[in-house]
Amino acid sequence: MDSTKSQSQNDGKTGAPSSTPDLLFSELQTAVRSYLPNQDLSPLEKAYKFGANRHGPQLRVSGEPYITHPLNVAIILTRFKVDLASITAAILHDVVEDTETPLTEIEQLFGKQVADLVDGMTKIGKIEFRSNQERLAENFRKMLFAMAKDVRVILIKLADRLHNMRTIEALPPPKRRRIAQETLDIYAPLASRLGIYGIKSELEDLCLRQMKSDVYKELKAKIAVKKTQRMASIEEVKEKLETELKKYSFQNAIVYGRPKHFFSIYKKMVERHLAFEDVHDLFAFRIIVGTVKDCYEALGVVHAMWKPMPGRFKDYIAMPKANLYQSLHTTVIRPNGEPAEIQIRTHEMHETCESGIAAHWSYKDKGSGSNAPADPKAQNPDLKKFAWLRQMMEWQTELKDPEEFLEAVKVDLFDDEIFIFTPKGDVIGLPHGATALDFAFNVHSAIGLTTVGAKVNGRIVPIKKKLKSGDIVEILTSPGQKPSKDWLNFVTSARAKNKIRSYLRTQQRDKSRKMGRSLMEQACEARGFDLDKLLKQGHGEAMAKIAKESGLDDMFASIGYGKQDAKEILGKIFPEKESKPDQEGSAVSIAQPAISKTGPSEGILVSGIENVLVNFGRCCNPLPGEDIQGFITRGRGVTVHRASCPRALDLDPQRRVMVQWTGALSGENPPKGTHHAYIRVITRDRPGVLADVTLAIAACGANIQRANIQVSSDLLGVLDFELTLNGLAQLQAIFRKVESLQDIVSVERRISGRQQNGRVI
Repeated sequence: MDSTKSQSQNDGKTGAPSSTPDLLFSELQTAVRSYLPNQDLSPLEKAYKFGANRHGPQLRVSGEPYITHPLNVAIILTRFKVDLASITAAILHDVVEDTETPLTEIEQLFGKQVADLVDGMTKIGKIEFRSNQERLAENFRKMLFAMAKDVRVILIKLADRLHNMRTIEALPPPKRRRIAQETLDIYAPLASRLGIYGIKSELEDLCLRQMKSDVYKELKAKIAVKKTQRMASIEEVKEKLETELKKYSFQNAIVYGRPKHFFSIYKKMVERHLAFEDVHDLFAFRIIVGTVKDCYEALGVVHAMWKPMPGRFKDYIAMPKANLYQSLHTTVIRPNGEPAEIQIRTHEMHETCESGIAAHWSYKDKGSGSNAPADPKAQNPDLKKFAWLRQMMEWQTELKDPEEFLEAVKVDLFDDEIFIFTPKGDVIGLPHGATALDFAFNVHSAIGLTTVGAKVNGRIVPIKKKLKSGDIVEILTSPGQKPSKDWLNFVTSARAKNKIRSYLRTQQRDKSRKMGRSLMEQACEARGFDLDKLLKQGHGEAMAKIAKESGLDDMFASIGYGKQDAKEILGKIFPEKESKPDQEGSAVSIAQPAISKTGPSEGILVSGIENVLVNFGRCCNPLPGEDIQGFITRGRGVTVHRASCPRALDLDPQRRVMVQWTGALSGENPPKGTHHAYIRVITRDRPGVLADVTLAIAACGANIQRANIQVSSDLLGVLDFELTLNGLAQLQAIFRKVESLQDIVSVERRISGRQQNGRVI
């Protein structure tokens, strides 16, 4: 593969020239020897020479040799003290994907274990996908499947993504923002789920830098101004904590103080509608002690020093997070009125926090070579606690649709958890905002499908009741209960959504199958045929083949949805000039479908056919330039949705058809049109802010169709606009322009007055 092709297929693998490959490899050897002093490192040198030879003249967009990327990935991995096989695979992780090297050659030279790790990192190639969203979903599905077999795959991938994000500046801004959004949606939450908070925090800060560059620069400048004052405050609190702990015989306690990350500060500003000057807890402290007993005693010392803030204490030692994270969290008010966030943990808990799942993985056998077989039975039993890994593998088998799979992963990767108790005292972790119905599906699918209510702390509540940590929940069921589509509006967990959608689709499919069979019977009667006789004579297989479906049930369902036409299928098997089939059933010659060219449609090409009735989904208002997907709707043609539209996930994937923008609408500069978009701007209330926002929108060439302005109870301006514009690029320009204005808190895209996932575009 030549260097140009390699660059195009490796988003984000760019960067400014730094160390030479030989210097980087020397740095890698030093890092590995620091924790594997007795290990033979010849496999690393062999991998380095092999990788450098195979990547050959390939260059990154920055101009540096491509081999510098895998070397940097391997160096990042050494912070987790992983084994030699992982480091070797990191050096080779792009060889199969970006050169003509077959995986079998990697296995022959470096062993099956290294080859399996490289294969887990290799993207799916030579497959045509409907959209970038589907490509992302299927590649992530493959990686997740490999990760379930060997978690080292995801450690390498996170190191790979971190280096790409560190060196992303050479790419054009639109691609940088797309990669950053993907990183923020998937890889940063995944690092958090694995307990690797160092990588998670750095990825989030790098994403903020790309997606909100003005906000990032402003935060950086303001934090720099307060740096001296901040460091003095950190030292002051640290000294007081150390002095007080020594009074109570905590001689070996360690106290750390650290500034909070940019993304953490930005998130707090947005969620609480605060200006930077109003964010007071810009740093956090950690107290490391010897035992669990010491953790609780140290907490008592801290609370005796300063008053704790109500509702800000969390005990993750008694109830660890899903990623095995353990710590006590408390926020106290210092004498000067400033809050201080303090975490208390043991040395073992701290190692888990720093290295996450890598701290529990058993591949750190200092004596094993790079080709030592991976023994799943030898894995640390603590890894069995990673229940969400098993759940994701359930989705691997249950969720056939790639976009639905990706949406489920995004929802359940976020680790904001609440802890709910069953009547028997068992603890169940659920996503923040989960309802009684989510709890029911978590207990068992059959219970969730028949839930009519719940008892929360002894009181009967509706199934949509949101739960909070510590609630004791008992589910009430009825055999006659059936899931409703409305349930999807308030459940939050991927498990509940998946089961509800599956049930509703089954019901919808049964109705469509019956309707499709009825329509085929009518088409047969009109031609003088009897459908049952045709099926007995063996024509059913030919019908399904004409319809390009796997069987009769799928064909009938497709007809019922309106995706296929019964008369057309029958006409291709029995052209008008052909006589009625005899009772024995003669062989059928299948007529090839004629290709007819028609005039251009309304900017949308449906499965390569033009002049199709097209509607745009009001649930997402797709814009030219966005990835889109279409769904057949009986009597209404094709409804077009954004590829990431959450409402489209509720529809049966069998109804999906390929759609794409055509003509000028598919380019970067679509003609002026009447595409609608809804945005909400949150501002601090001041005279003239409305004029500034409307002028910014007008400067981008968009037209304001409707506006609704109000001031919220916390004295923030809420500006809702309906805009007509050309496409996605224009909307993104509006976002950047408005966000750069003074006193803007947030800008978000909405759907006809409703918020759209709180996502940044």
